[in-house]
Order: sequence, then C-alpha cells, then structure tokens
Amino acid sequence: MVELKKKGKKITLLNYGFTDFIPNFKFSSSDDIDYLAKAIVKLKNELGIKTSKATVSLPSFSVFSSVINVNNYDKKRLNERIVEEAKKVIPLPVEEMVLDWKIISQKNNDNGNGNGIKVFMTGSPKKLIKKYIDVFKKANIFLSNLETETFSLIRSLLGNDPATVMLIELGGTSTNFSIVRKSIPFLNRSINISGQTITNQISEKMGVDKEQAEQFKFDLSLSSEEKNGQMPKIVMESVEPIITEIKYMLDLFSGGNGDRVEKIVLSGGGSLLFNFAQYLEGQMNIKVVIGDPWFRVSCPTELKPVLDEVGPKLSVAVGLALRGIE
Repeated sequence: MVELKKKGKKITLLNYGFTDFIPNFKFSSSDDIDYLAKAIVKLKNELGIKTSKATVSLPSFSVFSSVINVNNYDKKRLNERIVEEAKKVIPLPVEEMVLDWKIISQKNNDNGNGNGIKVFMTGSPKKLIKKYIDVFKKANIFLSNLETETFSLIRSLLGNDPATVMLIELGGTSTNFSIVRKSIPFLNRSINISGQTITNQISEKMGVDKEQAEQFKFDLSLSSEEKNGQMPKIVMESVEPIITEIKYMLDLFSGGNGDRVEKIVLSGGGSLLFNFAQYLEGQMNIKVVIGDPWFRVSCPTELKPVLDEVGPKLSVAVGLALRGIE
C-alpha cells in the first residue's frame, strides 16, 4: 500500500507499507473473500492510512492484453469489430471477459472510414473483477479504479518517456515482462519463475531450509563489499529461465516491429537480487537499471535509504496511487 497527497503540483508521500508473508495463506490463489478483506484492513489500520478509497491493480498474469489491427471498419460498428478480433486472440469466451480498448494509431480515408487502426485491448475475467469488488466492499473501502499492473509500472517508473523499454517485474509468485513503446505495452508475457522459486532452488542446492535460503539471498543483496563482484553460480542457475525469456521476447519484438529495446527497467522485490542488474546487462548487452518509483514523489530525505530499498516492491502501488490523485 502507498498513500500519496497532492497539493498544487507537488506530490508527497504520506504512508507506505507491505506484508510479505501471512501464514498458511496464498494471495494469488485464494478465494477467501473475508480473509483477504481482513488482511487489507489490518495492514491499512497498522499503517494509519485514513483514506477510504483505493486504486487497485489486477495481476498481469490474469489479464489478457494485445495490440490488434482493425482494417476497413465502419465507425458505428467499431466496437463490434473489436469484439470479433478479440475472439480470435483471447483463449477464453469473450462473454466471460470485460473488454477495454483504446486506439493507439489511426489512418483515415477521405470518407472518414479507417484504412487501418491499431488498438490496444485488454480482457479481464468477470469472475476476477467481481472478486475484487467483493473484497473491497467487505473491507469498506471504495474501489475507485482497477487497472493492470503493467500500466501502474509504466506510470511510476517511466512517466512520459517515449523510449522503447522492457519492464521486468520480479514478484513473489511470477515474473512479468512487458515491452513498452510510447507508454503502450506492445508485448506482454508472464512466467512462473519468481523470487520464491529462486529461494526454493537455493534451498535445495545448498541443503538448507527455505528461511535460511531467503536470508542468504537477502544478505547477498545487502553486501556492500561485493557489489562489483560476480553473481554466485547458484544464483546464476536460478535466474537462467528469466534470461531465456528475455532473449525470446527481444527477438520476437524486433522481428515483428522493426524496432529495438533501448533499455531494461527492473522492479519487484527480486530486482534487488545480488548484482542481477549488472549480470543481466552483461548477458544482454543492453542498459539495465532498477526502476525508481519515487522520482515524481516528494519524500523525507532521512527516509531515502529505506525507500530505495523497498521501492522495487512498491512500484505498482506507487503507480496506482499516482493514478488515484491525478
């Protein structure tokens, strides 16, 4: 959770916080509406957050998104045409989805009909949206907006940067990849490799329990003496599927769009993994940075070291709060 306040043009951090772990509970798969609502209220109260409205993200791996082409359309039937195109690319019945779309490029005839347009479309399962509505209703929090995590990250990490960038969010349950051009995610993928996966692999290979493996990973990320050192082999092996996916997406994008990715921006708690940014830069030969979600937010100077450390975990929440106040 992140709470921001806007006064004039100045955006100020009021509050932030997160919970990494609740015993015997998986947020990604739970249908326990009451438990989710209680967990949200508990954290909100512990942080002292006063606002009663929230902008909330849908997980990228649960939302389908695509850039589609619509040719020779009639403006009056554009919505129908987009639904027709959606049926071709969405693997679920469109009747079970909430579709949202916007035109990202257009060329018109003299008669006003489009020769061809590119449309960015998202499809969110109705069941998922209903679950979110029910959770926040139980929590007595007004759900003002729902959006895909990717758009939150674009807002907090890229702003209005028109460059072609790959965003990688290394989260607790998945790693999400988006190639973004002019604030539009043209290519999106998710894999079931996460910070937890890496911890499990370290645990197995080192013969230690998961708590010790997590501590090992955490200690490495904080080791100031080793910042320029080589990533341990055991960690290299754990992130290899992520490297493979990045290479695949870069090839796929450059082949289909005639464009190249200028830099990679990392977010999520896993982005702080020991020397991962430097290692990735060497493997990909592309500039790699850890995103700073606070670059548009005024924060207390004394909190900067802590905010730099927790920023990657809060990038989505910062992007959501920015939408809420704008």
